[in-house]
This record gives sequence, structure tokens and C-alpha cells, in this order.
Amino acid sequence: MILSLPLDDGHTLDVRIRTSSRAKRLRLVSSLRGVEAVAPVNYNMAELQEFIKSKKGWIRKTSDYYGKIRQKAGHLESEHVLYYLGKKFQFKVVKDRLHSATVSENLNTITFHVRDRRRYKHHIQEWYRRQTGQIIAERLPPISKQLGLHYNKFSIKKQKSRWASCSKKKNLNFNLLLAAAPQQVIDYVIIHELAHLVVMDHSKKFWDLVATFDPDYRSHKAWLEDHAPVIGVQDL
Repeated sequence: MILSLPLDDGHTLDVRIRTSSRAKRLRLVSSLRGVEAVAPVNYNMAELQEFIKSKKGWIRKTSDYYGKIRQKAGHLESEHVLYYLGKKFQFKVVKDRLHSATVSENLNTITFHVRDRRRYKHHIQEWYRRQTGQIIAERLPPISKQLGLHYNKFSIKKQKSRWASCSKKKNLNFNLLLAAAPQQVIDYVIIHELAHLVVMDHSKKFWDLVATFDPDYRSHKAWLEDHAPVIGVQDL
């Protein structure tokens, strides 16, 4: 169900209504997919309308915020969008006996074949993990050799706030969603973490070292900052 909220400028904002057996009170959730009102199963429509109306200012503010993010990153309105190597793909989920994924550059579509459609997000996450692992395994050794910086081991992890990290034991961790970024941006992340083997903080000395190996690091860093909010699947 969708409730249209009239604004002072004559426009309207759509608020999706979702009921939840676990919800004990009305609450609003805002994301790139829009604004959603989560309500108890036996909610009162008049009370819900009044609640949403009272939050008009917050709804307008957060909608403008996410709208700017979508525009800046060139994000499509559809929720069925994934980034892979810097490109946007529509994705489809098909029930099948075996798990697999097919990337079609011509159709600009990634098709995920899964046994249980209810767990499709898990399969997409594992697909990203495999893609990122393969890319890092191919690119990390030659870049490390070129820079003359030696790491211990690397791993692919689900991280909410970091693209990668480096430990004092010289172990490198990479976000499983890194395969969403363009190849040159992935190389920047690798260089960034290898540079931490020499300088652990983000001082001028560190960025000077990164610039030595990636003179265009600022644009690569900016790509990650611009696209971080829109990469991946909701609640992946």
C-alpha cells in the first residue's frame, strides 16, 4: 500500500506502508528505495495518516538527501540494480536446481539461478564474494611485487563501513562488494592497503606514498565515496 503525502510546493511524496508482526509502534524508515512506514498488523489508518503528516519535514529532508545521492551516482530508480566492475546491471532471480549466475553485457543483465528464491540475497552476496576474491587473487600479487611491499595473507569479508583494512600482522581484508567498483578503483584500494604496510595512519606521508603509485587516487577515492551508498542490494 502506498500513501501519497502532499507537500507545500504542490508536489507529493509516496510513502510505502508495510505491516510487521514484530512492530509495536509506528516508525519511518528512509533509504535509497524511498520512505517506508512500518506499522503493527492491526494499525489504525487515521492514526497512521496523522503520524506521517506530523513527520512531513523529516520525510522531505531525507527524501531530498537520498535523491541527491541517486543523482550523483547515476543510480536507477529500480531496486533490482547491481554494480559490477563499475557498471550498472539489472538483475533477475530464477528458480533452478543448481546455483549459478550469468552476466550478459549485451542485455546489461545479471541472472541468478537459485534453488530458494527467498534466499536470493545470500546467493548474490556469495557471488560478489567469489568475484571479489578472484579479482584480488589476480591483482594483489603483481601490484604487491611492483610496489615492493609484501603482505602476509588476504581475506574477503562482509564489512559495513570499510572497503578494506590492514592489520599489524600484515593481513589484508577486502570488502566482498569491492567487485562492484571499476578495475582501476579496485587497484587503488589494493594500493591503499599495501601503503598501510608502511604507514598505518592517513597522514600526509601516507597519501604521498599512495600518490606515488596511483597519481589519480583522488578520483578513485571520490568514486567510492559517491557510490558507496548505492552499491549492492538493500540489506545484503
